[in-house]
Amino acid sequence: MRVWVALLAGSAATVWAHGLRADPLRLRGDALVQTRSPVGIVMLRGEDRLTPWVDAETVTWLGVTDTPSATGDVLTLSVRARDVASGSEVRAGRMITSMGAIRPLHLDGARGQVRVFGGTTAEAFGGFPVVRRFDYKTFDWAAGGRLGQTIGDRAALGVAYLHRRSDGQRYDEEAGADLALTPAPWFTAAGRMAMDLATRGPTDGLASVSVQNKDLRGELFTTHRSPGRLLPSTSLFSVLGDYASTSVGSSLRWRAFPRLELLATGSAQRQGDEIGGQGFGRATLALDDDWSGTTGVEVRRVDFGGARWTGARTILGLPIGAGFRIATELELVVPDRPRGRGAVWPWALAAIGYRPSEAWDVALAMEASSGPEYTGELHGLARATYTFERPRRKP
Repeated sequence: MRVWVALLAGSAATVWAHGLRADPLRLRGDALVQTRSPVGIVMLRGEDRLTPWVDAETVTWLGVTDTPSATGDVLTLSVRARDVASGSEVRAGRMITSMGAIRPLHLDGARGQVRVFGGTTAEAFGGFPVVRRFDYKTFDWAAGGRLGQTIGDRAALGVAYLHRRSDGQRYDEEAGADLALTPAPWFTAAGRMAMDLATRGPTDGLASVSVQNKDLRGELFTTHRSPGRLLPSTSLFSVLGDYASTSVGSSLRWRAFPRLELLATGSAQRQGDEIGGQGFGRATLALDDDWSGTTGVEVRRVDFGGARWTGARTILGLPIGAGFRIATELELVVPDRPRGRGAVWPWALAAIGYRPSEAWDVALAMEASSGPEYTGELHGLARATYTFERPRRKP
């Protein structure tokens, strides 16, 4: 409840303060409610168009447990100030930081980014790793940053570093590098690699090359991930064994006709002694020139470890006028080993959205499925979005 009180008080104070100055104010709120648990998410974002260099945003999780009282927590709550011309900015509060090749981090602290002439960017962050309800543990902290350089619109590269301590001991230490190249409009290459400095081995890596034109794009990629090194060095699982996962694959997208798009992708994967792969193909047909209404079909095959199945799905999204839009999806999965749950596992989703005005946008969805865990499930999801924008008063 304290989260709700603080959130509502902060929003009211912002509206009241801006009302005194008679400045244009823009405030957006999103509420998501799901029957599973049940849980909900409330998202708020506010900005002032006369002072576009400052804005604030928050995402709050709400849930219900077996106890009589409801529970909840703030996922993000931060304020950002930025220089519009250069792109430099500073953010303070609860946030998720992600810089270059190093892993994302949920942090209570601050993050800054400075852009200078010549395409150089310097980023830094520091604070306390997030625990529930804005609590923190003594001697737990994290800090790091990234130094990047762009060369026109042809290349961008950077190096990043992360250091995290718990109870005064080293918890994580990671360094990474990232690179993106576009030597020609039809060719793109990108890659990143992160190294665990404690074990002196690769944590996570990706490399890809692609060629494209207006209607066709092909890509070759490879990834490598070490679960043991992704876990903190103090975790028990990090010393029980490290089964690195490596995959190699390709994808192809083709706009065969102005209203028909074809997509296919496939990859081979190895983890320890397990070798397998997966692939899927999808055809999407637009029902109008603006692609506001679409229908499609998708076929997928997964064959790796304990996941071995073939599935097909149909998709339809359609505006029906008067601010309404409907969407449906139907999927049928045929498992190699049904495990007594039937030869076919169905999944269906039906949704309807309504936008009565520029300020309001609401949607409702129902999901039904049958699979390896439950013989039948039914869930609902509702979303309501309201955007408040008060125009500037005339003098």
